[in-house]
Amino acid sequence: MRRRTALASAAAAMAATLALLAAGLTAGSSTAAAAGLTARNLPADGKILPVMGQDSDTLSDYKTQVLGNSALNAPAPGGVTLYTNLVEGGTPAPLAGMFSPANWGSGTVDFATTMSQYPGAALAVGLYLSDATAGCGNQPLRAIIGRTDADITPQLTQQYRGDIDRMINQFKTWNRAVFLRIGYEFDGPWNCYNADFYKQAFQYIKGRIDALGATKVATVWQSAAWPLNSSPDHPEYGYTVTDPAHLDPWYPGDAYVDYVGLSDFYNAGSLATQWGCSSYDVNPVTLQNRVLDFARSHAKPVMVAEASPQGYTTSGPTKSCIMKKSPQSTSAATVLSEWYAGYWNWIEQNSDVVRVAAYINTDWDAQTGWQCADGASAGGAGCANGYWGDARIQANATVRDAFLNELRKCVFVGGATGTCSGTTTGGSTTGGTTGGTTTPPTTPPTTPPTTPPTTPPASGDYTQGVATGSGGQDTVWFRPNGTAETFVAVHYALDGGSQLNYMATYNSSTGRWEVPVTVPAGHTLSYFFDYQPVTQTYQVTTPRYSFTG
Repeated sequence: MRRRTALASAAAAMAATLALLAAGLTAGSSTAAAAGLTARNLPADGKILPVMGQDSDTLSDYKTQVLGNSALNAPAPGGVTLYTNLVEGGTPAPLAGMFSPANWGSGTVDFATTMSQYPGAALAVGLYLSDATAGCGNQPLRAIIGRTDADITPQLTQQYRGDIDRMINQFKTWNRAVFLRIGYEFDGPWNCYNADFYKQAFQYIKGRIDALGATKVATVWQSAAWPLNSSPDHPEYGYTVTDPAHLDPWYPGDAYVDYVGLSDFYNAGSLATQWGCSSYDVNPVTLQNRVLDFARSHAKPVMVAEASPQGYTTSGPTKSCIMKKSPQSTSAATVLSEWYAGYWNWIEQNSDVVRVAAYINTDWDAQTGWQCADGASAGGAGCANGYWGDARIQANATVRDAFLNELRKCVFVGGATGTCSGTTTGGSTTGGTTGGTTTPPTTPPTTPPTTPPTTPPASGDYTQGVATGSGGQDTVWFRPNGTAETFVAVHYALDGGSQLNYMATYNSSTGRWEVPVTVPAGHTLSYFFDYQPVTQTYQVTTPRYSFTG
């Protein structure tokens, strides 16, 4: 699984899974005409494919403890996530796990066992291509693309390319939908990929997929969405996330990418806990939304390739910041309101492009690669990869039942049948603009709705506005009066264009929830908010406001 043993300065964001329900997949090249998205293995009707992972041990436990509990009547995942590697001359051998069991300290990976337990399920496969533990020379990438460097012999290139063909042909033999995450978390500094070498290797692998006729293999280009600048002295590596265009140097091109993927371990509700003992260079939610906007600009569907409540233990329950293990007792309700509500609502707000949503159902504390000693700091002795916790939904009945109720909703493949109009994920009941319909509009609306969904707020609940910045960099803000909020979402449109939906982030220094926007001089922003006070179980929607730059 994600091998971040070379990470020496900060906790990483885990290699997880994400997958899909085979029942909802269209094999081969397909189009979601309703949303204007085109990709292989795209789920029908604009629905979202839920997935579980990320190793064979975890998936076996889920099969027994959740799917095997007839009283739960749990929706079965149609996809599972596993990992393999392509680094010649290392340990384990290339393609480990695909042909015999392997373990990198992150649970056993055994494709044969997992596929027998989940017959017909799609595979989300993380393909590791980094030589970070051997000096970060990018030898695997350079060999794949056939460079003539001193350490790249024709025999080595032949070895790599032979194993790529062997892997692809094995996928064909299994005859399942495959989501191949090529060099997952390409911009994660722990992988130390060179952007140019990475793009060329991605293009080569995609070329072999097509040349070998593997029409059920979709390619996934997955960002780490890691919110810290790393190696700013090496701009060619694209690790300076404060650059709004940091994704551009890594993109292989529309012809090679089926899905834009990302890791999602933090959200607006959980940031204060997870990053409470540290700081970040870019707000993680802003960075995640940047990835989604990139996907929109290229008309690509999104795969939430890795998601897990890092720093929380469902079995405690406890919660802790991720950069230093300091767990504190909490309640299942708090875990649900801080992380899970933010996760589901963020997916809802971006259901125009999100087509696969993953969850890593792992007891991180039980896996040697992810263990962290009490009081230890990320990247230091006894805590190489930061603090992760225990994310198993079955370890807490309250969390489990709430999680399964989300998967039962009709916006998910394998959920309730029938129309999804007027329903959403995340527990809200608003329809229309926030997503959740089975058939999205074929074209973006030319004008925003004249009124937002109607659950009027009480008088004096909040204040709001747009704070102007330099160069059109403004901030939409929302400040509750005397209450705390589970979440705040902002919906806005510029000059009557298509509506964008974002989860706001709480700024403790200003005491308000904020979303950055760009409003050029003379242009008009129309916006409204959804929010949920912690004392309520329902979502509230504000009137629409406007601001002219």
